[in-house]
Amino acid sequence: MNANIKKNFELQPSSDTLDEVIVTSENKNKSQVRKVLTGVNNLSAAEIKKLPAFFGEPDITRAILTQPGVSSVGEGTAGFNIRGGNIDQNLVLLDEAPMYISSHLWGLFSVVNADAIKGMTLYKGGMPARYGGRASSVLDIRQKEGNTKAFKGEGGLGTLFSRVTLEGPIVKEKLNFLMSGRRSYFDIFFPLIGGELENTKLSFYDLNTKLTWNINDNNKLYVSGYFGADVMKLEESPEEEAENSDGASGSIDFRWKSSTATVRWNHIFNHKLFMNLSGIYSNYTYKFISKNDNGGIIPSGQTFEWGSGVQNWIVKPDFTYYANPNTTMRFGVNGTLYQFNPAELSNVVDNFTPEDLDKDKGLEIAPYYEIEKTWDKFTMNLGLRYSWFGNIGPNSVATSHPDFPSTVNTITDIKTYKKGEVIKRYSGFEPRVSLKYDINDRKALKLGYNRNYQYIHLMSNTAAALPFDIWKPSGIHIKPLEVNQVSGGYAYDTEDATYNFSVEGYYKTFSNFVEYKEGADLFINENLETQLLPADGYAYGLELAAYKNKGRLTGNFNYTYSVSKRKTTSKFKEENINNGGYYPSNYDRPHLLNLTANYDLKEKWDVGLFFTYQTGRPTTVPTGRLSFDGNPYLTYSNRNAYRIPDTHRLDISFTYTPEGNADTRWQSSWNFGLYNVYGSPNAFSVFSTFHGDQLKTFQFSVFGAPIPFITYNFKF
Repeated sequence: MNANIKKNFELQPSSDTLDEVIVTSENKNKSQVRKVLTGVNNLSAAEIKKLPAFFGEPDITRAILTQPGVSSVGEGTAGFNIRGGNIDQNLVLLDEAPMYISSHLWGLFSVVNADAIKGMTLYKGGMPARYGGRASSVLDIRQKEGNTKAFKGEGGLGTLFSRVTLEGPIVKEKLNFLMSGRRSYFDIFFPLIGGELENTKLSFYDLNTKLTWNINDNNKLYVSGYFGADVMKLEESPEEEAENSDGASGSIDFRWKSSTATVRWNHIFNHKLFMNLSGIYSNYTYKFISKNDNGGIIPSGQTFEWGSGVQNWIVKPDFTYYANPNTTMRFGVNGTLYQFNPAELSNVVDNFTPEDLDKDKGLEIAPYYEIEKTWDKFTMNLGLRYSWFGNIGPNSVATSHPDFPSTVNTITDIKTYKKGEVIKRYSGFEPRVSLKYDINDRKALKLGYNRNYQYIHLMSNTAAALPFDIWKPSGIHIKPLEVNQVSGGYAYDTEDATYNFSVEGYYKTFSNFVEYKEGADLFINENLETQLLPADGYAYGLELAAYKNKGRLTGNFNYTYSVSKRKTTSKFKEENINNGGYYPSNYDRPHLLNLTANYDLKEKWDVGLFFTYQTGRPTTVPTGRLSFDGNPYLTYSNRNAYRIPDTHRLDISFTYTPEGNADTRWQSSWNFGLYNVYGSPNAFSVFSTFHGDQLKTFQFSVFGAPIPFITYNFKF
């Protein structure tokens, strides 16, 4: 070129048709092949919402009960049991904050709104070293972080309660929020129904919140919280008062509340190292109020009020270091301060004196380190956790005579400890090992071992735990629970990942269970140790699972065979249960089968189905009657020597989703169906009484008939 030249070219428009792009969510694939740990299950919010639910409400707890190895003592009960463990052996975390009760209304509904969560992970086999404090499992629930670009909402209007969730940016790409709430309206309907329900109050509500601040590329701040409350008040109607032969009238009032708060700072040091520093608070309180208006045990106008609770303060720095693509390390320390309030009595007269039982305090400090390393076909996750626990004063501790069983009559001394003084300390190493060998990219063998110590215990001698059971820390009279578990399994995926299959077996040993003497009285007992017995136990089982992830029909099938037994180990043979022999635990249910299916009917419809079958749980029954001084007394079988009938249930739901309006973001759907389709009268418990000289046995069912539901869901 020897001069400046300008030329214009006019381009003609053209178009090409792109090939179809299919995006598949990893959450729908339930493959166990890629997971190193044994016994890990993931559930997304979308999966939970597809399950047929009680009264049409998506429920986290009921979703967990569809997984292999998870059971409960019966319908309508709080909590769940994992591989032979009690409900207090499950660590339930909501954005890292421990939840001490997982259900509303004594087990009917989960305390966490499914609209507020993005997913959850259940660890029931291999447990990472960063988790501790519970012996059987961890359920890690994570809330949504809120939409960073646009304001959105969703919710539902149900048969007995409604919910709404709002999320969006406060400052786009910088600061966003999530707010989700639910409210029941049982208490609104009961006065309209009248009769015996007119003066009954039954309600719950909960609120989930989260604030996410993207400070800069290397720093984020998360602030989340939860608050939930239940009210159950039973009050006699005027008709019932008139029918009362002794003229007594009054009310019984149960109230319990749960709240958590989590502040988490996420900091990236460089492309290999980042940190999460969390400060956590958890509080659970409850009250039991009994009032007499017209005579009875408590004089007219007087009230008996009992309150209790547990609080946690937690600090947890956690670091993750990516050494190279095949090696990841995680380390940190977890410090937890516990405060347990066994009982506060007030407004009590006659035979009771207002008093507060001594509060129990405990401090747990647990540093941990874990490393996950992958070779060609072999992957290892190795972890070590060291936990130290101290039972701390101020408190007064009774000492019993060493040559006699512990009772209030054998107490020889009461020692008082000062504020901050360590009453009793425990510590131990908790190794965690998980190994995986890849036969090929679709088949894998796994083996794992873990040891856990648990320093807090739920005191409940009923088959189904109640909201007002109390928590106690380990101390002079209660040793920490130690659990050792070995598990192994095989996982297989079909070539196109349409199907996932897995089989897993486990064996667990339990040391220092808390068991209860015959006829134990735990209600407001300041010498609770006189009602307790030490116990050991074991559990083993086999879990089979199959998942179908693609096509119009999706779902899963799982079967669990499990055994859970224990025996008391008191040095005084006369107080051991069943003469010191092994007996089934309250939640020993050998056979458990679950079937979940979702079918896309096209044309805006889909159907969901859930079927479950479980062996009846063990129970103790009367076997005869004797008379002493003219008074009749029942005699009983060995503890848990019999079983209630097996239980089974079918639930079905239909979802209709009309076409959305292209001019608006509003989307809606109708969900309706039947809970317990064929009205199976599943026995929750059995009880016996004498009619003349004949002993007759009856069974109590929580839901013995089909329960219809309908819910209108919306998004915008």
